[in-house]
Amino acid sequence: MIFESIVLSALFYGLISAATLPLGAAIGVVWRPQERVIAFLLAFGGGALLAALTIDLIAPGVDRGHFADLAIGAMLGGFLFKLLDWLVNRKGGHLRKPSTAMNYWRGQARERLHTVLDNLRRIQPLGSLSAQTEDQLLSIMLVRDIPAGACLYRADDPATNLYIIEDGEVELSDPQQGGKVFERLTRHDVFGRMSFVTGLRRATEAHAICDTRLLIIPRDAYMSLLADSEQLCEIAAAHIGDDEVSTYLQQRHSLAEEAVSAWRQQALASLAETGHYDSPIKREAVSEGLTALFRDEHRQEFFSGLSDQTLRRITARLIHKTDPEGYNFFHRGQPADRLYLLRSGTVYIFDPEERSRKPTVVKPGESFGLFAFLTQGIHSVTAVCHEPTQVSVLRHRDFEILLDEIPELRRHLSEYLRRNQVADYITGQHRLDANKAGRWIHKATRSVEGGKVFPPLSEMTKQVAGHEGAAMAMFLGILLDGIPESFVIGANVLVTGGISFSLIGGLLLANLPEALSSAAGMKEQG
Repeated sequence: MIFESIVLSALFYGLISAATLPLGAAIGVVWRPQERVIAFLLAFGGGALLAALTIDLIAPGVDRGHFADLAIGAMLGGFLFKLLDWLVNRKGGHLRKPSTAMNYWRGQARERLHTVLDNLRRIQPLGSLSAQTEDQLLSIMLVRDIPAGACLYRADDPATNLYIIEDGEVELSDPQQGGKVFERLTRHDVFGRMSFVTGLRRATEAHAICDTRLLIIPRDAYMSLLADSEQLCEIAAAHIGDDEVSTYLQQRHSLAEEAVSAWRQQALASLAETGHYDSPIKREAVSEGLTALFRDEHRQEFFSGLSDQTLRRITARLIHKTDPEGYNFFHRGQPADRLYLLRSGTVYIFDPEERSRKPTVVKPGESFGLFAFLTQGIHSVTAVCHEPTQVSVLRHRDFEILLDEIPELRRHLSEYLRRNQVADYITGQHRLDANKAGRWIHKATRSVEGGKVFPPLSEMTKQVAGHEGAAMAMFLGILLDGIPESFVIGANVLVTGGISFSLIGGLLLANLPEALSSAAGMKEQG
């Protein structure tokens, strides 16, 4: 024993074992390693600590006939630790390190899925899903926070997602009846299901009435799961055979009853054989002349200068629509989530608050809604067609994918936004300074953090801020992680008067990456 006092000796060894905590924190402040590096260091440190505990504690205890004591202590200690861990996590302590945060949110995601599936409305019950099927759904499910007034989809949009309302309200309207609202949906309602099942384009429109949180199942990802999941295939077959689907195809897409019956039989047979099925209607793509139309667009001149290869990739993601006279493409104050290229007809753009001004006339071959689209702002004007029109629409979600995939498009966007007319629009309509506009240009265009079941750390921090005593909970969580190893140090000093170099080494190696990871994460969040 180094000191005559057992307490001082235990304190001395405890300080040595914790010496790498401030060192790791200091490294994490000045250096942000890649996720793989952090994962490797955490795994290496955890393995070193487990090896040291096995050599210094478990093996000697078993050799001396104390297996029962070890087993009882392990079970009681594990139960107590999990109980305390659960308590501090509920108050925000799960943010103390990435592993506890991910475990916490994985449990939250599973609870969320159970709650949603047990309370679904407007769809046939999904039944009791196996753990494997739940994991498959969790792997593709997205979470989106939608602002009030946002348009989720419009008529003729592709059937990309199935939507489940976790919180908030959504309004469904029918463009065939002049945009009349026919249903208002609330918590645990499902919508977009008919298009999701059939693969056909949307026949209605959906808008968020208030700030709404949605659970989203992407159709392509869901369809890819069918071949590997007998349970999901059975659910898909039940939906295909639903009478509501037959009514939908007849009323919304004008299919004859015989055609619906033939498609149903073919779809069920294909699903059973291949785990996939086709839509009942194949729509012809409009592509002829679109590349030239974009290249020659002169009103806002965003697409001029792009290569034909890039223009072809843009046109491949367009939605082609035919709209009646008087159709409202967007109105003042509506979030700008799509860009329009007019192929035929006439569109009037006007400010409803300044009716004395003559409207701007958009002619075939011209685009509209561009500035608000590029800045992800809200429209400052209203656009209405003066006669039946044909338009090609680029949704912002598709534009973001293109930005991520095409460096030429990113460079072109950066150059375009530096033009005076765009700068005037940003500063005048949205009151953004030049620095904020510049930061927007370079923002990430694909973000798993924005919607995967495990939310971003910023969202975790925001939610934890709502807990009373969150800071104390995080402190208690860190303290809780240190209790077992501190107890081991104290017990060793009490029994042997010291502690082995292997155990100190294991503690040193385990503490360094944990402190590095935590400090780097805290610095990243400010």
